[in-house]
Amino acid sequence: MILDGEREHRHEMVVALHACYDVEDYLDGRLALDRAYTLRPDLILIDENVGPDGGLQVIHSLVRDPLLREIPFICTTAVVDTGFATEALRLGARQVLRKPFRVGVFLQAVSSTLNRRIEDSWEELEPVQRDALRNTLSVFNGIADTLSGTAELPFRQVKAGCASLVEAVTNAHFRDVLSGVRDYDNYTYAHSLRVATFLAVFGHGIGLRDNDLMVLTSGGLMHDVGKIGIPHRILNKPGRLDDGEWHIMRSHVTRTADVLRSCIGVPNGALVVAEQHHEKLDGTGYPNGLKGTQINNLARMAAICDVFGALTDRRAYKAPMPAEKALTIMVNMGQALDPYLLRLFRDILLDQGDQLEL
Repeated sequence: MILDGEREHRHEMVVALHACYDVEDYLDGRLALDRAYTLRPDLILIDENVGPDGGLQVIHSLVRDPLLREIPFICTTAVVDTGFATEALRLGARQVLRKPFRVGVFLQAVSSTLNRRIEDSWEELEPVQRDALRNTLSVFNGIADTLSGTAELPFRQVKAGCASLVEAVTNAHFRDVLSGVRDYDNYTYAHSLRVATFLAVFGHGIGLRDNDLMVLTSGGLMHDVGKIGIPHRILNKPGRLDDGEWHIMRSHVTRTADVLRSCIGVPNGALVVAEQHHEKLDGTGYPNGLKGTQINNLARMAAICDVFGALTDRRAYKAPMPAEKALTIMVNMGQALDPYLLRLFRDILLDQGDQLEL
């Protein structure tokens, strides 16, 4: 819910959010809180100047109400310091954004606030599953710093971040890892963790162990990190991308490879997963149109897990596809995917059916 007395600013926030969220906006704070009893929103955005009595009055009403006080809220305010920000934070605001702010900063504030509740729920999981989620998320946060040029990311940190995930898969105890990111509000991270999990299951199922399995899993976690720089409007667009948008989307492969090459000690297996997971056996893939034996076997495995993950992921605009339907679609892709490895993948998934929440 957006509560803001400025119509233009309210509209800008609605436009920024609508691709990923259901949004209702109000200029009257009292009407919004009345609606909140029915709607029970996941997040409320409160501007200092919302009518009729201002943002602080709305916040006081919100935090005093036993039915609404658990709803997280973010506040927005003008550049001039009126004391609103300090008081809003004292009353429990997760963040206060000063206008004008960039769309990316705004979306990150919304996403991180929504995710805090999910991350807190990880504490209830068994240690190996909790650590698999927390450690891989830490790796992703480190990648963002690497992209901004503020830090280096040694690949040993990536492998260490995946150690608990590999342990969970090796012990056939990873169901809660997948369910832990089911509603996570960062699609690139959630998809990458799922692909890494599927690759670990696949690799373990065909006999990979120790460092080989760790490299494959790490490559899966890192295979799409170049998407961190893709605009939200493209990454989360529900319809078909136009030519310009598709060009930007495809560029994530090169960006991912650049990130991996900037990591210290990256093994070739992880790099080839990132560079070739969108190549297809029939030569119709990208970025290099490789075909047949030009495509590495690890990349063939990654391509299968990536397609399966994309089809069965939960998105803002679609429910997850059932596993059997996804596998049927993949079989019908002709020579795009390795048919022998695809049959192995399907058999291994069936063996792990009690662990896979799809």
